[in-house]
Order: sequence, then C-alpha cells, then structure tokens
Amino acid sequence: MTDKLKFLSPMEGDCLTDKAGVRRGELLAVQVLVKAPEGSGVTVNGIPAVWNGSCYAAEVLLADYRTELTAQLAGGETETITVFWMPRATNAYRLSLDDNVWCLQDIAKNQNVYKSIFDNPYFGMYRDFHTRYGTKVNANIYLGCPEFGGFQLSDMPDKFKKEWEQNADWLHLSFHAKADTPAAPYIDTDYDRIHGDFQDVMREIYRFAGEAVTSMETTVHYGECTREGVRALRDEGIRILAGYLDFDRHGRPRVSYYLTPDEVRHTDRYGIWYDKREDVIFSKIDVVLNSHTPERIVEILEQAYETHPEKGFWEFLIHEQYFYPDYVNYLPDYRQRIEAALKWAEEKGLRPAFLSETHLEK
Repeated sequence: MTDKLKFLSPMEGDCLTDKAGVRRGELLAVQVLVKAPEGSGVTVNGIPAVWNGSCYAAEVLLADYRTELTAQLAGGETETITVFWMPRATNAYRLSLDDNVWCLQDIAKNQNVYKSIFDNPYFGMYRDFHTRYGTKVNANIYLGCPEFGGFQLSDMPDKFKKEWEQNADWLHLSFHAKADTPAAPYIDTDYDRIHGDFQDVMREIYRFAGEAVTSMETTVHYGECTREGVRALRDEGIRILAGYLDFDRHGRPRVSYYLTPDEVRHTDRYGIWYDKREDVIFSKIDVVLNSHTPERIVEILEQAYETHPEKGFWEFLIHEQYFYPDYVNYLPDYRQRIEAALKWAEEKGLRPAFLSETHLEK
C-alpha cells in the first residue's frame, strides 16, 4: 500500500453478499472507492474512476467467488486487494450454541430410558425450533465437565449415532474446548495444545454422532486464540471462526481471536472478513441471546439491520447453561429469548443456513 493510493471500500479480505451491491443477472455491481490525489487519473480493473469530491469511485462487476481489484494511477503506480462475493450468504442466519456438555451428559445418563436424543429437553427444544422455523443449529462442544460428576465425551453411547446422522442437515456438533475452565484457555495457546484438544473432542464426536454432523466452522471457547492456535485449527480443516468481534469497555478487542482493533472494527460493515495470511474467515456474532431480554434482542438486531444495510449474514449465539433451573444464573425466559431472534429473522425474510453452506467456494 502506498501513501498516494489506498482502497477505502471494499477493503482487503472483505466478504460481500448481494446486499453490498446491485445484482445484474449473474453479476454483482459494486461501487469501489479509492483514495488518491485529485487529478490522478485512477482506474480500477481498467475502468476509469470518477472523482466525487473526496475520493475516486468506479463501478466494478463481480462474477466470481474471489476477485482481485487493482487500482492504478495514471503514472503507473498500482495497489491490489482481494475481495469475495458470497451470494449464498445473502439474507441468511445461523443459531449457534456455546459451552455444550450437560445435554450430552443427560443423554448418557438416560441412555436406557431415552428412545431419541430429542427426549433430552434441550435438544428437543431445538428440534421444535427447526420444525417451526427451519432453524439450523451448531452446538460447540466441550470434551467433558469434570466439575459436575466427571462426565467425558467418552461416556457418550453410540446407540443414537444413526439419529444424529439423520438430523445432520440442521444440527451440527463442533469443537469448543477441553472444559469450561480455565477461562480463555487458548488466549496464549501454542500449536500443540489446542491441536490436541481439538483432536480429542472430534474423535469422540465422530464416534458417537458420525462425521456428517461436523463441518468447517466453530467458535473457540471465549473466542480468544493465538494466530498459531488458529493455524492448528486450520490444519484440521476449520475454515470459519465466529466471535463477538467487538470491544470491551477499555477499547480492547473482545472475543476476537488475534485480530487487531482495526480488523475488528472493520467487520461491522459486512459481518464477514477473510484473513488471507491464515486462510480463515471470521464471522461476527450479532447478539448473545442470554445477555438480553427478548425485547432488547429485537432492538439490538433492528439497530444493526438499519446501521449496516450491506450486511447479509446474521449470527445468533446462546450458552447452554442458562437453560437449566438449577444453574445459578438460570433464565426462565431462555426459550423466549431464542424465539425472539428467530421470529425477527423470519420477519426479515432471512433463511436458516450453516456458515459453511454460504461462505465458501464450491
């Protein structure tokens, strides 16, 4: 990047849906803004850009998943970025569940009583949501919960494996962490620590639920992970990481893996950003449902919908533990909080989708 020439919109790694431009048949027309001195004679992919009073603007047609945009000054100086067009992510949403293990412990405990995994009240609730709204659910899984009876995924029976596989079109299981404690276990991880935990969790999921319920997306516990740790996950096939991608009250990135403040800030616009260096996509979680009342959830989503009209994919997250009456922070309106987000999505014309179905080239 030079001082004279800089892309303002879109920027390197931006992942666009149809809402970021105007659909013209099989193409997407996108306005490209470039910072350069007035009178520079800028082109973008050979298209003359027009000075608009503050920068140069050109309309470029995107035809492929991956497109290189090259801005050039009349004197020959160039700048190139890569952007992505993900039409399948347009007007779509996903529901993800963090900290899941008690639901599996219950199934293991009642394996001789339950005839189905959906006899478990937690999973039964999500099947109801899927039946009513078509919702697709991704549950991020712990290896065990040593603090409550010592349950480990190795205790899960494989007797329900066929049922897991039969519902894999809408219910996925993925790696989260080894356990609930310590907090932020991968904030300083090396390659081997998270790599080993990932393999331990996934080995058990494959055993009791099958590979069909897994995909290339997850949320790491606390959404904090070193670049080296993310590299370990990428080597295991994880291509998409969801996180809050926002800031704490001190202005520090929060639940944002290793991303810089500028990178975190930039995800607000489209909600999806690609790190070319690590070949990983980051997706912004729009609302944490256990943190807000049903009414406030709708307010948050409405505000984001109005503030970021170019955003195409939406992500809702809730943590498992708040579902249970014996949990210290039990939420009696747990179900209502989820349904508030699902109804909002339905009213906006959003369709259920897994990140991996919409974000990647096929």
